Amino acid sequence: MIKNNLSVRQICVIMCVFNAAIKLMLYPTTMAAACGNALWLPVVVDTALQTACVWAVCMLCSKTDKTFFELLSAAAGKWTARIVFVLFAIYFVLCTVVPMTEQQAMVHEVFYDTIPSLLVFLPFFFFAVYAGGRGLTNAGRTAEVCLPIFIVTAATLVIMGLVECDFSALLPFLRQPFSQLVSGCAGGFFRFNEGALMLLFMGNFKYKKGDAAKISLSCAIGGLIVAAVCAVFYAVYSDLASQQYFAITKISIFFSAISLIGRTDLIAVYALDIAMLFAIVLNVQLAVYCLVKATGRQWHPAFTVGVNAVLIAITFVLNNKFALAQVMGSRYMGWITLAFAYVMPAVGWIVYAAGGKKREKN
Repeated sequence: MIKNNLSVRQICVIMCVFNAAIKLMLYPTTMAAACGNALWLPVVVDTALQTACVWAVCMLCSKTDKTFFELLSAAAGKWTARIVFVLFAIYFVLCTVVPMTEQQAMVHEVFYDTIPSLLVFLPFFFFAVYAGGRGLTNAGRTAEVCLPIFIVTAATLVIMGLVECDFSALLPFLRQPFSQLVSGCAGGFFRFNEGALMLLFMGNFKYKKGDAAKISLSCAIGGLIVAAVCAVFYAVYSDLASQQYFAITKISIFFSAISLIGRTDLIAVYALDIAMLFAIVLNVQLAVYCLVKATGRQWHPAFTVGVNAVLIAITFVLNNKFALAQVMGSRYMGWITLAFAYVMPAVGWIVYAAGGKKREKN
């Protein structure tokens, strides 16, 4: 029997580690291109907005121990809940596409001297098929395993970058037009979906007083880590930052010891990639969870194979079309994320007030 029970500690780690790791591949570069030396500011703004959504869902969890599916079923009927969860499953499949293509490009650029065949990346799907059907309990456990890996590797890379960076590159503050900063916030909007994650975690953990603050703070810390990496990245490369892909792999390259002992920083990059892989696969796990809820069938192996078959097809379609995936993400996924990660938390409160609360008392 696949389990979906989570602890508050595991949710905090997911909100901090996984949601930071998945943003450290290309997001800093795109923000450098969009906002120059103010690249960290859109990250902070989007983090604040999404943290507010996470807090709203956490407060809803303090009112009821129902899952979001049960809440929808009680207020609007089971078929409505099923349709909503099918849409959530599609959403999380779409959420996998951009970070998956970024991971593919990062593996090709960082880990190989020449451009390898697409077949080199296909083992990712064997991992995704296996992990994708393991349930949310497995996601929580792997997050705890990834926590020390992420802390050590990210800290190592950032410290190596700090030695050679010049923070005067971040001055003067806010020299960009306000419209440019707004555009930067909108361009990275689709990367912040923690509110949607929290809705699916709802009812799968035991809420205690103060948990809303813990989970929301973890979400905020994850975003601030990304903002800090963005700042260090720009301090290292300045105006060239927009031309340097995969910031977390590049900020340590000028560390003085590397010229003597070689690219030892790649060891940290290899290890950090473990957290990135599990962060990407979390979307697959959530898509499978939604399909199980929507159908009422414990067909985890079939669902994870189906989801990954779709992702494999998308990978072949988008092969050598990396820029297209980025454009589609920034142009269209932002609107979809607005619906699922921002509007749906408000919908949760509406259905709780309209029907879920009343039927819970009965």
